[in-house]
Amino acid sequence: MYRNLHFKIILIFVVFTITLMTAISAVLIISSNRFYSSDFQSEMKTALRSDGSLVAELRAAMTDDNFSAKQNEILRAYSGALGISKYRNYYILDMSGKMLEGSDTELGKSLEITPNIVAALAGGVGSEKIYRTSYIDYAVYLENEGKSCVVYVKDSQEEVRAFSEMIFQITVQSIFFGMLVAIVLSFFLAKAITSPIRELTVSAKRISAGEFSEEVRVGSSDEIGTLAVTFNNMKNVLKSTLDEISGEREKFETLFLYLNDAVIAFDSQGRLMHINKTAKNLFGYEENSDFSFSQMMKVLQIDYREVSGKYRESKNYVISDVIFDGKALDITFAEFRYMQSNEENAGIMCVIHDNTGRYELDRSRREFVADVSHELRTPLTSIKGAVETVLEYPQLDAETKNNFLRMAVEECDRMTRIVSELLVLSRLDNNRTAWKIETFDIGDFCRHLNDVMSVEAGNHGHTLTCTCDEGIPAVTGDKEKLQQVMINVVANAFKYTPDGGKIDIAAKADGGSVVISVKDNGIGIPEEDRPRIFERFYRVEKARTSDTGGTGLGLAIAKEIVDAHGGSIWLESEVGKGTTVYVRLPYVANLPNETGTETAGF
Repeated sequence: MYRNLHFKIILIFVVFTITLMTAISAVLIISSNRFYSSDFQSEMKTALRSDGSLVAELRAAMTDDNFSAKQNEILRAYSGALGISKYRNYYILDMSGKMLEGSDTELGKSLEITPNIVAALAGGVGSEKIYRTSYIDYAVYLENEGKSCVVYVKDSQEEVRAFSEMIFQITVQSIFFGMLVAIVLSFFLAKAITSPIRELTVSAKRISAGEFSEEVRVGSSDEIGTLAVTFNNMKNVLKSTLDEISGEREKFETLFLYLNDAVIAFDSQGRLMHINKTAKNLFGYEENSDFSFSQMMKVLQIDYREVSGKYRESKNYVISDVIFDGKALDITFAEFRYMQSNEENAGIMCVIHDNTGRYELDRSRREFVADVSHELRTPLTSIKGAVETVLEYPQLDAETKNNFLRMAVEECDRMTRIVSELLVLSRLDNNRTAWKIETFDIGDFCRHLNDVMSVEAGNHGHTLTCTCDEGIPAVTGDKEKLQQVMINVVANAFKYTPDGGKIDIAAKADGGSVVISVKDNGIGIPEEDRPRIFERFYRVEKARTSDTGGTGLGLAIAKEIVDAHGGSIWLESEVGKGTTVYVRLPYVANLPNETGTETAGF
């Protein structure tokens, strides 16, 4: 019964009526008490002000020997201004607080010393309202010709208490009558409200059971009728929405399972709820195996305390570049809500994105910037040293000065080569290279290469040979840039082969492409350096410490040009026995059909 809406509406009306009438009564009683007290204070301050006629007469009466009797006559004459009645009396007190005269001598005999009397006995005016007392009072100190006394007025407040009792009686009667009216009105109002609600409740139970066929009857056009219409519309929308959710759920489950990013959901206790196919492959997860949030953090070697602290701040946290199983992973931790046993819980969703490509690219860029800085700093240091030496020692002989200046010029040339090669790489990276496409014979190409490099080979005492198979089809591509590639490869063979070595250039057909090889019997390349030999600015450590020079960009540019032609470049080497570099080119390169010139070499 007590949970019934009908009963609650009646109870609300009754409580509201009682509360309203009680509040009104309290306001009236408090206001009347305050008004009575304020009015008393105002009357006393006016009548007993220090420059008033009453106080002047009272002081003048103190010249008589029996001044209290004369003051009593004066106060009786001013009783109207003081509001003296059976509830309010005046008293003349000596400096010990004893009554000398008064309007009610019987009450004066038992007069208590109040704080206001104490204030007047101290030579002042006692006008403070003392709360939680049954009276209000006012006391004034008077002095003349060495005589002193206190005029004291006290009001018992019985009049205002009688008024308050009357208000209280009226309030009780009003509450009783108001309760009767409230009960009758609330009964009809509750019936008007609860009847349609009962019908809506029955329909809601049918809907919760999966029955959407019956409509709720609309009996009025008021808010209840609007609610019924809205309920019917909600039922139709709910049925349609449930059908859509069912379809969307199937699509979501399919998307979740086959998403490229690994997605794992854990409940509030860190237990596994969902895991998609990508995540299973990443962690080698097997069905029915025990896999929790803490185990995942341990496998990924992530500090659980750090993640926990950051996650609590915003319920979302991202860790970048977590290295696991040779991959760079970005892991996003986010909160999600789910219902369990009719209670909302907060779980944690982990989305793991394989960002290995970007990680490797960023690392390559950082290394590239460091290498560029290193390569440019070295010639700049040399140039600065040479110029400072010439400026600091002007007495140097002409030959020494020229040596220093020639060294500065050589280092400037070296910087120019570095910048030119960087421009070539930049154009290749951004597909802004102008290609000069033509068809040429590979035999003539190799023989021209042999003729160009023969002079340099002779300077080092190398034996340079060239062997090309017969019947190799013509190649279509940028002949000039491919010639630069092969010149660079042969020049490297010269650099890293001791004087008097042997370099062989060969070309042969291999399926739909031609393979050009350059073989030397030089110092070779250590195994640990071979995978990085075509990276920018990378040079084998032995070569760095030797007197061969170079920038470490030549093979990187060669690889970019060969790759642009759709070919490939690789090498085979053994320390102390030599190196063979292979360049595979398709017979027809897939290059833009544009013409142009590019003077930068490598």
